[in-house]
Amino acid sequence: MRLEVRDLTFGYDSNVIFNGFSVEFKGSRLNVILGPNGVGKSTLLKLIAGIIRPHSGSILFNGESILKGSIAYIPQDNELLPWLTVYGNVELPLRIAGVNGDVRRMRVLKALEATDTLHLSSRYPKKLSGGERKRVAIARALASNTPILLLDEPTANIDPAGREIIWGILREVSRERLVITATHDISEALIIADMIYIMSGRPASIVEVLSGGEEAWSQSRRIIKLYYWH
Repeated sequence: MRLEVRDLTFGYDSNVIFNGFSVEFKGSRLNVILGPNGVGKSTLLKLIAGIIRPHSGSILFNGESILKGSIAYIPQDNELLPWLTVYGNVELPLRIAGVNGDVRRMRVLKALEATDTLHLSSRYPKKLSGGERKRVAIARALASNTPILLLDEPTANIDPAGREIIWGILREVSRERLVITATHDISEALIIADMIYIMSGRPASIVEVLSGGEEAWSQSRRIIKLYYWH
């Protein structure tokens, strides 16, 4: 699996965020976009997801235009509906899509099991911790069976134990899907990423792409300098 962003241009009035921006992400690994707040990480995810449209450029999946329903996007605030249970929130997109009842139930249960939230299925969002709400949002995305999963700051405001659970889930998911997350947290990117894409500047660009793990830790000082590059 391969997602390509080619010569992307986008901005608000005189505020140019991207100008000729290009980057490529591959599946079967956890891709992490790292950059300071306000650099354009969230905007890039929304452009890929089709929530906003670029002024010019193209976004391709496996060399072709992205088909409707191919992307699940999880914003930082999760957007769970407070009047629905955990099960209802995960099931809702499938109901809207007209998925058969038995198939719908099977996919919801599988997604809840994959995120260790099955025991929470009858609870409402207000009764969940921040980490539990994020896992439910991930379950909702998984139930849709989309090949591309985008997550904006997936562990923001979540305690360390909850973060580790989410990282483990994302590592498993990335084995079968194309997963892209965005974070401003340097240490998080160093810990979880298979590939780190450092975004900086205005207009923004990817100033470096490097493997996670030991390679990233050995270059942590350089990563910090690139992070604050202008």
